[in-house]
Amino acid sequence: MDGNAPRSLLLDYAMSLSCLTIVTGFFIDAWAHGHVPIETFLTPYHGFIYLGMLAILGTLAAQYFHGRRLGYRGIHAFAKPYHLALIGIPIFLIAAPSDALWHAIFGLEEGVDALLSPTHQMMGLAIFFFASAPIRSALAARDLGAPPKGLREQLPIAFALAAWLGLIHFGTAYAFIPAADRGNAPPPISPLQATYFTAIALSYYKSSLGVLVVIFQSALYSGFALFLGSQFRSAFGMLAVVLLLGNTLNAIPFTNATPLLATTILCSLLAGLVGDAWIALRDPHPARPGAYRTLAVIVPFSYFACYLVITELTGGLWWDIHFRLGVLLWTAATGMGLSFLTMRARSA
Repeated sequence: MDGNAPRSLLLDYAMSLSCLTIVTGFFIDAWAHGHVPIETFLTPYHGFIYLGMLAILGTLAAQYFHGRRLGYRGIHAFAKPYHLALIGIPIFLIAAPSDALWHAIFGLEEGVDALLSPTHQMMGLAIFFFASAPIRSALAARDLGAPPKGLREQLPIAFALAAWLGLIHFGTAYAFIPAADRGNAPPPISPLQATYFTAIALSYYKSSLGVLVVIFQSALYSGFALFLGSQFRSAFGMLAVVLLLGNTLNAIPFTNATPLLATTILCSLLAGLVGDAWIALRDPHPARPGAYRTLAVIVPFSYFACYLVITELTGGLWWDIHFRLGVLLWTAATGMGLSFLTMRARSA
């Protein structure tokens, strides 16, 4: 039969949820490295990652045989948006045994090393390709005049985007928490003390790192919100699902008896619902630049405004009033700048 197998919403659900399973496994493993003595590659925490991979392979195999029954052969047994995602299979099959070999030669990674490990990044790249399939499937349906409508048809997009966000957070976990709480405050600067220059250096380091984390995270939240606003008429709740799943997964391994997890959940929920409400009210997209740019600003602004308020209430902030207002302005500036960069290209 000519052409490719038709799009399947069930396949989009299965693929996006399987990708979320693998990403969840990454963070379970990260938690274990920080809380459980691990001296071997074969752990139940790694098993969760490979369970997700088996789910992906099983999903693709089921679709392949279904496509063959419909008369399609080879790669055409998959809908065209899934062709690129299949690149993830050889990447993961190379990365998984390479990870075991890497551990055998260089030992188990700890701390930031685990985030920058080449084999871990290869596995992340494979999952990126897999998770792209439900998103590209929805974009293809939109281009054919049948865009997914309502939360039921759009949830696979949210799950896949949450997997992408989780992957980004896993690779940059050192740039997730602004560390504005008093427990992360630098030592006081006392001019007559021997630690004077050390205290100054730590103060500049912690201050600059906090600002950079806010800018980086603001770009992420604005970017995902702008994608939903520009590519789909996003159903209410979509952005909240993306931020809740993508952010909460990253907060769990690093909570360590702090209110970080609760803070992350509340701020993600607030920022997501604020963005969802604006999308429902104004339908922001590049052809409506005012509403589009406002969406880019209010999502990161509401997230970090919530973060500052909750952190102040639960333990206090070491950032002074100038710092607090300054970083909030940075969230708005970052979102606004990103909205200009993502406006439609010229027609000729």
